[in-house]
Amino acid sequence: MNPLFFKINNKSELIITGNVVEKFYKYRQLKKGQNEAGGLLIGRHLAMNDNILVDQLTEPSVWDNRFYAYFYRSNTHNKKLKNIWKKSNKTQTLIGLWHTHPQPVPEPSSVDYKDWRKTIKHGDFVGDFLFFLIIGINKIRVWQGNRSTHFFELIEINKQY
Repeated sequence: MNPLFFKINNKSELIITGNVVEKFYKYRQLKKGQNEAGGLLIGRHLAMNDNILVDQLTEPSVWDNRFYAYFYRSNTHNKKLKNIWKKSNKTQTLIGLWHTHPQPVPEPSSVDYKDWRKTIKHGDFVGDFLFFLIIGINKIRVWQGNRSTHFFELIEINKQY
């Protein structure tokens, strides 16, 4: 699949590689009763151009709680991230969170915002921002969360499969 590009500001982009997009596509909730899926976005901050590259993610595990309209990430995702971080000589890091919604154009719930605030407040990550993706049936939407203000800004709504 083709990579996705999301404009962060005037000089940088969030780039999601095709292999990650393919995994998102695999977990879309296309059928009635199909449970939400989610995980962590893992990648690098590129010093040469201020872009952020997502080239890995964690996928749902048997320890997660998955329901039609609810997803709870287990600690296995953090353990995988820590292993990737160590193996990459501390270059691969947490970029954000992803999960699915059974909506054509997804909207975050109050539970999503609560989870995002907790992550941005207490998460161990590089930089001032994390990205929160919701994978809908037809579109991917991305919010950028600010570490200092705990404010979430929608940065893209038009990415369609």
